[in-house]
Amino acid sequence: MTNKRLVLIGSGGAAFREYALRAISRKADIVLVSDAPPRWETAYLADSLLVDLSDHEAVLAAVRDVTADGLLTYDERYVELTARLTAELGFRGPGVDAVRAVKDKSAFRALQQESGLAPIRFGVAETPEQAREVLRSVGLPAVFKPRALGGSAGVAMVTTDDEVDAAFEVATSARVGIVKSRYDGVLIEEYVDGPEISVDSVTFGGVTTPLVVAEKQTGLAPYFEEIGHVVPAPDALAPPEVYDLVRKAHALAGLDDVVTHTEVRLGPDGPRIIELNARLGGDLIPYLGLLAHGVDLASAAADIALGDAPAIDRRDLGSAAVRFLYPATDIRLNGIALPDALAERPELDSFAVLGSVGAELLLPPRGYMSRLAVVVVTGASREAALDAALEISTGVEVDADELAVAGTAR
Repeated sequence: MTNKRLVLIGSGGAAFREYALRAISRKADIVLVSDAPPRWETAYLADSLLVDLSDHEAVLAAVRDVTADGLLTYDERYVELTARLTAELGFRGPGVDAVRAVKDKSAFRALQQESGLAPIRFGVAETPEQAREVLRSVGLPAVFKPRALGGSAGVAMVTTDDEVDAAFEVATSARVGIVKSRYDGVLIEEYVDGPEISVDSVTFGGVTTPLVVAEKQTGLAPYFEEIGHVVPAPDALAPPEVYDLVRKAHALAGLDDVVTHTEVRLGPDGPRIIELNARLGGDLIPYLGLLAHGVDLASAAADIALGDAPAIDRRDLGSAAVRFLYPATDIRLNGIALPDALAERPELDSFAVLGSVGAELLLPPRGYMSRLAVVVVTGASREAALDAALEISTGVEVDADELAVAGTAR
């Protein structure tokens, strides 16, 4: 245990966040504030509090009773709550207005438009009819998305007027688990055609330092399910103007004292920001940064929350990739296993089953992030890591029953 104490709001699932909780526990004694009793988290905690995280006053009262040196979340659902608590309790962290500016995707688009910082044509619609009006200025193809929801849930490309009603319904009805968009309305924006990367950065004392650049792989078009990432991205996908744009975007939003995750597409008119998130990246991207660069973004986030300067040393250790296994169609899962020969591959860092036996895994638009398993590998090069990830993931043995989906076209 350490001499400092850190309050953590929410914890996430073990497959995606255990590396982060482990790293943070080396920096401080953790008091977890959650709306569910701790399970896998227990080994890393000094204490835990069971609180309704939708009740701001209840959380504030609970945290006030804790003698703590800082407050932190890496959960997208709680970034605004944590920013408010941080301000109310006098801890170090990003400001409330800055977090709100990036949590509401339409608000950040408005800031870009007003400032002229790589703006993207956009509008917000409350009805399909309004969506068609917005498209007159945005143009086709366009992307429909919830204003504040993670995991690419409810995000779809629209190429013709005939697709508007369905895409609007997808965006308004999308959920991640039981969580819906915090803000009403559908964000409609121009489609930026080009490869996509993410940039995880540390901002401390007004200085933004991009540290981990991942190349993103998506699938299940016209939706944007994330099926994999590799670190580092090729140099061609991370020219100097990308880093310049990321730094300027943080300044525009007013973000400081935070670890962030920025999604960028390299379009025909240059790089464009798709999203800027005021929290640690998801999908194990920070863990890939640890494997490929020795950069510990979770520790950096803890340092900042505790008021300490974060370590931002970066080395070239090779490449790392993550790949998520999706079913080819809607299924009911009976079982999943990794053959021994694949489990013994030296490139394999970790393998985790994500789907529960008996669970129905539905593909978009009926379900999102319906992943069977996750594979993390390392390699001497980008190509070696990607090849290993693909070979291991395609060798996973899946026993499932296909589900009939009446009246649905894909």
